[in-house]
Amino acid sequence: MSSRNKAKGTRFETDVVNFINENKPYNVERRALSGANDKGDIIGVPDFALECKNVKDWSKQLGAFIQEAEIEAGNAGVPFGAVVIKKRNSNTSRSYVVMSLEKFVELMP
Repeated sequence: MSSRNKAKGTRFETDVVNFINENKPYNVERRALSGANDKGDIIGVPDFALECKNVKDWSKQLGAFIQEAEIEAGNAGVPFGAVVIKKRNSNTSRSYVVMSLEKFVELMP
């Protein structure tokens, strides 16, 4: 990954953290890289590991992104993994949050 793409990803992660912290009573922050046992990009959202993606064309990678988030949730010891995907040419609040239907149904009351 180029340093430009890494900076773009870091900036998006920071924007997501700031948006959540401004709108919810959590102490959310970016997580340090964990290597093979990655636990997601963002820590502090109860029961969730969040993986942030700021890529131009994510449609062909969506399944892999969701699988990555679910593996990271397992590594973090939380029940849910979700992917926050940057919507092109929109502010962070318009990003998409994606997870498997199986996990979504577990959230339902």
